[in-house]
Formats: sequence, C-alpha cells, structure tokens
Amino acid sequence: MTSLPRAWRRRSLSDFILLQRGFDLPKTKRRPGPFRVLSSGESSGWHDEAPVKGPGFVVGRATNIGRPTWSDEDYWPLNTVLYAKNLFGNDMRFAYYWFLATDLSAYNSGSVQPMLNRNYIAHVAIDVPPLSEQQGIAATLAALDDKIKSNQRLIGLIPELIRARVNASLELRKESVPASSMARFVNGGAYTKDATGTGRMVIRIADLNSGPGPSTVYNDLDVPEEKTARPGDILMSWSGSLGVYRWARDEAIVNQHIFRVIPSGYPAWLVFDRVEAVIEIFQAIAKDKATTMGHIQRGHLDSTFVDLPTSDAIRQLDADLGPLWQRLLLSEQEVLKLVSLRDVLLPELLSGRLRVPEAERAVEEAFA
Repeated sequence: MTSLPRAWRRRSLSDFILLQRGFDLPKTKRRPGPFRVLSSGESSGWHDEAPVKGPGFVVGRATNIGRPTWSDEDYWPLNTVLYAKNLFGNDMRFAYYWFLATDLSAYNSGSVQPMLNRNYIAHVAIDVPPLSEQQGIAATLAALDDKIKSNQRLIGLIPELIRARVNASLELRKESVPASSMARFVNGGAYTKDATGTGRMVIRIADLNSGPGPSTVYNDLDVPEEKTARPGDILMSWSGSLGVYRWARDEAIVNQHIFRVIPSGYPAWLVFDRVEAVIEIFQAIAKDKATTMGHIQRGHLDSTFVDLPTSDAIRQLDADLGPLWQRLLLSEQEVLKLVSLRDVLLPELLSGRLRVPEAERAVEEAFA
C-alpha cells in the first residue's frame, strides 16, 4: 500500500460521506423558478423549490454513473442522482473533486438499466487529508475551474455579439450570395487507416463534438496543406452530425466527412457566422436523405444562399469584430490549457504526491 503523507488517513467512502438518493419530481410538477433541477444528465430545468442547500454536488447514478455535477446554489436533486447528505466535517468541494477524479462506472447494479448503488461503493477507499489541507486542495482546483468558467462565458458571448452586429448591419442593407462563394470547402481525407498511433491527431467528427479521447487516432502522415487544421481554422462536418466548429487545438489532420473552410476574401469571423447561420438548412437536407448516414453534397453549398452586409459595412465591422475573433481563439486555447493543468494536478493533489504550495505555484504560472 502506498504510504500517505503525515496526518492523512485512508478511510472507506461511507466513513467520509453519507450519500442519499435524490427526490422524485415528475416533469408535470416542475415549475419555473430560480433553483436548478439536477439529474444524471446534469441540468434538467429549474424549479421554485430546493430541498437541498448549496453549494454542493450530485453524483450520477443512472447515466454519467459516478460523475459529479456541482451547484453553487440551492438545488433539487432528482432521484437519478445521489447527493451529499452528510460530510462528517469534511470539505464539500474536496469531496466533489474526489468524485471527479475517481472512476466509479464499474460500481453499478448490473441490471438491464445500470444504476450506481451507494451500498456498492461504501467500501471504496479514499485518502483523507486534514480539513485545512482539504480546503487548500479544493481552493487551488476551484481557482482553475473559476477561470475556465469565465473563459467559457466569454466563448459563448463573443459569437452572440458577432451575430447581433451582423444582423443589425443586415437590417440596413444586404446582399445574398451562395455559401460556396464565401470560402473553399476542402474535404479531408481517409487518414485513419493504418494509423501509426503517433504524430498528429486525425480529426474525426467524434473529436469535434467531444474532444480527443481513448479512441482518437494519431498518424505520422504527411498531408496536403489544405487538409491540415491549425488553431483558428474553421471546420464543418458535412455527414452524420452536421456542425460548424472553430479549431483551437494543436496542428492536426482533417479526416474525411469534414470540410476545412478556407475564407475567400472574407474575414474568418464572418464566414463562421454566416455558415453557422444556415447550418440548420444543411442539417435538414441531411436528415431528409434516405441513407444510413445523412449528408450534404457540394451542390447544396452552391444552392444555399447566405445574407451578407455590404463590402463597406464588412470593413467597418472587421475593425471591431476581427480583434474579438482573435480573443475568442485565445480564450479557447486558454481553456484547453487550464483543463489540462487541472486534470494533471487533480490526481497528484488527491494522492498527496503533490502538496498545495507546489500546486499553487503552477496555477500562478498558468495565470501569468
């Protein structure tokens, strides 16, 4: 057994936290209100009552088994989750991070519909530092999460601001052009076959939607420049799950069923916004196709028109929106950096291999 830092103790989970199943709340009885309703699928709406005082967290027991969801305010935990009823004097946020770092997905009832049974995890070991160190660990990790959330809010707001400014300009004067005239839509290649497992990431649609994971493919191939994605590039999936994306990760290889969208004389922020504005049209076309995997064809890029401000208006907008587009990329890259740092620090802090002062210095460097 790995030795623990001085004053740390190894406990069973049931000695550290008392978990309670959530409460029933049929959709017919949910009412608009200030309190989040938390299910295994995270947020399931709002209610005007909150049986549990926050801040606190729930743990998925139906889907997202064992995964915690934090709430800063009072909340209603549905019966598809477990919530912390008693922490026996331990720190709530430290407990949240322990669940975040611990894979409990195997501890389910094994029924047709797997469920996390609190009795099944009662014996799981948890290494518990003194309360003051629990609080220090939680505060260090929470500082990263707060910065991540701040960036994510900005990431959500900037495209909304761009859309609002474009729409306001369109109300004054506009022209309509085929989507295909705004950019070159370069299809990726079949680059997953015989992958080496090293080198650059091969971007598939799953990677665009969920980020890289255990099934992500890496390859040492040399591919044409136009099939290479770099930070700031626009990508569009045109088969299966259609969507428009900003690439913020390291240089990667674009796989088939994904267009690299290369602007043709228009600012990147405008191309992204205008393609995103008509993506529902492309999604409807793909949905109507009688195939196992709906898709669009290049002709649909020619036949689908987008509204554009005048050339003069675009130049004026670019003075404000161009720098915002760059700030958007920086925020996305910073989120990736901070999430990576948090995921590295998390197991090290919870095991005692890394102590709070060293972690605090790493966080300060990341914020510098």
